[in-house]
Amino acid sequence: MAAALLPIRHTLIVGASTLAASVVIYGFAIPGVSEGGRTVVITAALMSLGMSLLICRVRLRQKARCVFAARPGGGEEAGRIASAPHQAAGDLCSPLLASGPPPGRLPQPAAVELAYHRSDGGRPQAHWLDAIPLSGARVALVAGSVTEDGYPAPALVPELRAAVRTLADIDVQPDEVLTHLHDVIHRLRPDERVHDVRASCLYVVYDPVTADCVLACAGHPAPTVIAPDGVITAVDLPAGLPLGRARTKVETAEIRLRKGSVILLHTHSAEPPDSETETDRLTVPERIVEPESSLTATCRAASEALVAAGAPRPLRVLAARTRTLDGTTVATWNLPADPAAVSVAREHVTAKMRTWGLDEAIPTAVLIVSELVTNAIRHAQPPVHLRLIRCATSLTCEVTDGSTTSPHLRRARTLDESGRGLFIVAQLTHRWGTRHHAQGKTIWAEHSHQADEPVEEEARALRAGLLS
Repeated sequence: MAAALLPIRHTLIVGASTLAASVVIYGFAIPGVSEGGRTVVITAALMSLGMSLLICRVRLRQKARCVFAARPGGGEEAGRIASAPHQAAGDLCSPLLASGPPPGRLPQPAAVELAYHRSDGGRPQAHWLDAIPLSGARVALVAGSVTEDGYPAPALVPELRAAVRTLADIDVQPDEVLTHLHDVIHRLRPDERVHDVRASCLYVVYDPVTADCVLACAGHPAPTVIAPDGVITAVDLPAGLPLGRARTKVETAEIRLRKGSVILLHTHSAEPPDSETETDRLTVPERIVEPESSLTATCRAASEALVAAGAPRPLRVLAARTRTLDGTTVATWNLPADPAAVSVAREHVTAKMRTWGLDEAIPTAVLIVSELVTNAIRHAQPPVHLRLIRCATSLTCEVTDGSTTSPHLRRARTLDESGRGLFIVAQLTHRWGTRHHAQGKTIWAEHSHQADEPVEEEARALRAGLLS
C-alpha cells in the first residue's frame, strides 16, 4: 500500500513485481502449499495492486485540481477566483500614490470583521495596511511605512510587505518579525545608504480562542482600542526606533480584548527633514464615535479625527472588530505521553466531529490527528495537547508538545518503516506548519471540512492501509 504514495508508473512497477513474486514463490517455489492458501496469497497481492493504483490515481487527480485552481494560466476566471483573497488583501497593501476608489472587497477571517477607509489628498505617501490569516484561526494586522532621505520610498513598499507576509507565513513572534524586517532593509540597500532608509511598522496578532492580542512596534503609532461600551484607549506600547537605524530590542505588549472590541490601525509616514510636525506618536483622539456606530462609520470617523489632529494625507485606517471562538467551535484535550493515547485521540475527534455534524470529514481528520499525535509521543516531550478549531469552511487540527524541535517533511523510500507521517498530512491538507512559543511548539494542519469525495476516499484507503 505504501507504493500508492509514488508516481503511478512506480506504483504499477512495485505492485506488478509483488504480484509476480507471490505467484512464483507460492505457486512454484514452495512445495506443499494448499490450493486454498495459494489462492488467498495471490488474490491478496492482486487486490493490493488494484487498491494502490486506485489511491495513486485519486491522489494525482486531486493534486492536479489544486494546481489548476492556483494557476492564473488556467483561465481568466479560474485565476481570479483562486487569487481573490490574496488580491483583496493586496488592495490594502499597494503603494498608495494616487487617489482612487477604496477596495471593494476585504478579507474576512474568522478572528475579526474588517473595515477600511482612506482619506485622499496631500502629498504622495508610501505606506501599507494588511490583514494576514494565521494558523489556529488567528490573524495578523499590519501597518507600515517607509521613507528614504525623509521622503516617501514607494519602491520599497512591495518588498517590505512581501517580507512581512513571508515572516507571517512561518509564524514567528511579532518582535521577531520586526527584527527580521530590520535585516531585510539592510539587504535591500547598500551599506552606505541604509541609514537613509526609515521604516516604521506595527505588527498585531489576535487570537480569537484566547482573546489575547500580542503587539510589537518599531517607530509607528500604537493602535487604538474601542471597547464594546464605547470607551476608547490607546494601547500602552513602546514605539521603539524605526527600522533601518541602530539595532535595538523590540518590545512587545500583550492585552486581552473583550468580544466586539475594535482595533484601529492607521498609516503613518515621517515628515521631510525640514518639517517641524511631530506625528510619530499620533493616535486616534478620544470620543470619535458612538458605541452603536457601524464598523465602516467607525473607520471613517477615525480617519476624519486623525486628519483634524494633523495626520499627513493621504491617510488609511483599518478597523478590526474582534470575535471569539467558544466551546461550540473549539475542542481541547490533554493526552498522556503514551502510545495508547493515539486511539484515545481518535475517539475524541470522532465523537466531537459527529457532534458538529461533520461525519463525512471524520476519516481525514482522524488520520491527520493520528499522525500528529504519534509524532508528538514518539519524538517530542510532554505535555501533549490536542485541539480542534472549526471555522466556516475549514477544520484545524493542532497538537502541542513541550519540545522545541521542529519536524521536517521526509520522503520515505518504499521499504522504509517510518518517515511518512508528515508526508501523508501534507497530502491531505491545504496547509500545515509549526509555530513555537514559550511552552514548546504546536504542529497544525488545516483542511476543508466540506466533503470532497476523492479526498475522503483517499483518506479511507490510507487509513486502512497504514493505520491497521
